[in-house]
Amino acid sequence: MKFLFLLALLIGIAMALESSMLESPVDRKRPHKRTHRPKKGSGASAFRAANKPKDAPATYKTGTGRASRKRPTTALKKVPAELIDPDTKRRRDSLTTLRQLRGLAAVNDSFECTNANPSPKSSDCGTIVDQVLASNDDLEVTASACLLFSFGTCQAFFCSLCATLATTTDFIGNELDTLDSLCVDNGQVGTIVGEDAPQWDVGFTYAGDSLPTYDVC
Repeated sequence: MKFLFLLALLIGIAMALESSMLESPVDRKRPHKRTHRPKKGSGASAFRAANKPKDAPATYKTGTGRASRKRPTTALKKVPAELIDPDTKRRRDSLTTLRQLRGLAAVNDSFECTNANPSPKSSDCGTIVDQVLASNDDLEVTASACLLFSFGTCQAFFCSLCATLATTTDFIGNELDTLDSLCVDNGQVGTIVGEDAPQWDVGFTYAGDSLPTYDVC
């Protein structure tokens, strides 16, 4: 009986922690959506550009591309734990919910902010974040390929670094919102790198600039 009580208490704490992370105002401009982290792709879906919301601005564009600008991993810093969203696919049972407390700490997400001249307008990058979060799209990204999102002076990207992976625009939008606060608000561009398989990176550049890539395979 005591074990069941303790288990229920720990589950309650874990769920409360997850909720607070999703709704925390710390360094976040927008509510983050509940979604799963990138996972290994099946290869069954064709690689394509992300859908655009029906009410998207006429000059908001999506496309595909490839990264060409190699960046050193030594420049990366760990993403603060409070800014890493819980992975909803892990909530399959009560014990899995408990494991989230350890899983969040074990996630290997890193980031860097860099100076850009010229730098994109914060409002343009913010428009991209809003449109990505409104897209409601599931996507497969082939190895070394990138999804592109552009508006005005700002370009956003999401790339698969090592292998075909499956992701959602909800996840991409959440990560871009975090970077918007970490880097763009300070007049910089930046990238978040997911170093756990399947590895990926997501970030902002000035419109038309080359995309960064990291050797984390």
